[in-house]
Amino acid sequence: MKSLNIWFHIGFWIAYTLVYTLIQASYKGDYEGAFIYELMNLPLRLAVVYFNYFYLLPRFLLKGKVVNYFVYTIITLCIAGFFQRIINYELLNILNPEMRDYGLWLPYKFLQSTVIIASPLIFVIGISVVWKVSQLQKRTNELENEKLQSELKYLKSQINPHFLFNTLNNIYGLSLENSKKTPELILKLSDFLSFSLYESNQKMIPLDKEIALMTDFITLEKSRFEDRVAIDFSKPKSTENISIPPLILVPFVENAFKHSLKDETKIADIAIDLKTDNDMLLFEVKNSKSHNITESNTKKGLGLENIKKRLDILYGSDHELTINDNKQLFTILLKIKHL
Repeated sequence: MKSLNIWFHIGFWIAYTLVYTLIQASYKGDYEGAFIYELMNLPLRLAVVYFNYFYLLPRFLLKGKVVNYFVYTIITLCIAGFFQRIINYELLNILNPEMRDYGLWLPYKFLQSTVIIASPLIFVIGISVVWKVSQLQKRTNELENEKLQSELKYLKSQINPHFLFNTLNNIYGLSLENSKKTPELILKLSDFLSFSLYESNQKMIPLDKEIALMTDFITLEKSRFEDRVAIDFSKPKSTENISIPPLILVPFVENAFKHSLKDETKIADIAIDLKTDNDMLLFEVKNSKSHNITESNTKKGLGLENIKKRLDILYGSDHELTINDNKQLFTILLKIKHL
């Protein structure tokens, strides 16, 4: 990058000198004299540009001291314009006596010299500022991405223990009853742990794996609640080449079981409908609500809040999450576009 930067500056000054040589030579056709004239002015221009580039730019402009930067830049240009005017006056008299200039102290001549010096300064500093801003934006984007990835890991670390905590509670309840289903459920829990340790660390997983995890979770919950819950799970026949982030759908199912069965004495109804349409995923979960509504079961669970944050980070405007909550039914509808 540094070598590229150096070659940019070298190329710029070569091009700048040649262009101004052609402009000067256009008056009398003296290319050699015009080239020497430009070379004689080059050191002063280099001094002004790189004094600004290495001192004024980082000390003032890049630190937000805009007024100070422009004041010192104007002072520098005025002083340099004064000296260039004197140098030009003497050089013209030496190199081209026919163009002898008697207006040494004419104000517009000083202004002309100042503008000539300002032209390379504006170009070099302008390009440098644009480049530095682009680098700063790139770094900002990298930091933002690192922040998002850290937040995603944090949210997933919350989802997994929360999910496993509920599962362990289920098994504990059955173990108190000396249920024969306990060993099978422990095996299911082993599968969940395996998923948490290996699959959930991946950025994306096949949709089939998320469906399998939902199916296992439903089986686990049905084995606990038996006839207290009626479940209708509809899923697509083909999910080939469709990938999603791990544990992005399961928390919604977990939330449905949690809030439909808590404090409920009647049969709870849960309907899960998963569809894929071209590059869009549609996921709807409906659950009946407990007739014995308390303050505790009206609050949204930790898993549901975390999944909303994950969806915002991962998909942004490419997803829609609609939540409808009424006295009898709780519904979530998730749309993910551009799978």
